[in-house]
Amino acid sequence: MLNTQWLHTFITLVEVGHFTQTAEKLFMTQPGVSQHIKKLEEQAGTPLIKRVGKRFELTPAGQQLYQYGVKRQEDEKQLLGQLLADDPLSGECYVACSGSLAMFLYPHLLHHQQNHPAISIHLESAPNHRIIEGIKSSQFDIGIITHSLDDPYFEQSEIGQEALCLVVPANYPDEKLDKESLYSFGFINHPDGKHYLQQVHMANFTDSHFDFNKITKSGYINQLNQILLPVSKGLGFTVLPEKAVSQFSYQDKIKTLPLANTVKQELYLLRKQHRPLPKRYQHIIATITLLLSQD
Repeated sequence: MLNTQWLHTFITLVEVGHFTQTAEKLFMTQPGVSQHIKKLEEQAGTPLIKRVGKRFELTPAGQQLYQYGVKRQEDEKQLLGQLLADDPLSGECYVACSGSLAMFLYPHLLHHQQNHPAISIHLESAPNHRIIEGIKSSQFDIGIITHSLDDPYFEQSEIGQEALCLVVPANYPDEKLDKESLYSFGFINHPDGKHYLQQVHMANFTDSHFDFNKITKSGYINQLNQILLPVSKGLGFTVLPEKAVSQFSYQDKIKTLPLANTVKQELYLLRKQHRPLPKRYQHIIATITLLLSQD
């Protein structure tokens, strides 16, 4: 890496055009300026100037290095200006949450971006473990997970709850709402299917052990917006968060079974501990918190 001080001396020399005046401007001695140029040439591995009497001319390498140095100074000046400004209505926002929450939150976040085009929203749908890893590696700045963490590396706050819904076809017979009929009807599985169904089972069917292997499976799909499609066609039942159910286009083709004990997932906003976020996240966090606290 080029020595910053030597490069600064070189740029000043080129712009001033005189060794003595450069030394005066930089509060150095003339031999000190010459020494900086010599060391920079040694670092670059090629002559940068050609002396002509008391004057000098840049070599092709010197001209190229001067242009590079000026650009680097401009880039650093621009970066420092951006760091100091910390505009609350400009910059990139990296957020991660579950697929159902992404479907619910994304339109609201895009509305904010429409009003302030200098904001850029980056929203990723991911499971809890992926969100935790992404925040730790700084891929995401904030995330929403469904369980609390006992880890001082993170800062977390509970911002709401989301109920799990047991969804069947609209024409599913009311007289077959018992567990045996439901489980033999067939489960439409998905990446979180087993976990969701187990929570519903343990809260409502405490008379029996949960054995996922004994439940009839009617299919599997990992696309959130497609999970309820086979349900709507009468091919089975599934369990999903209420926001995912509410986003389904064919509401007349499905229904949610009433549960004696509603299962609700706690929602936690997660970020790195002791890491200040840019001001642009203040509105994003306030919006998410308001939307999820209304349920």
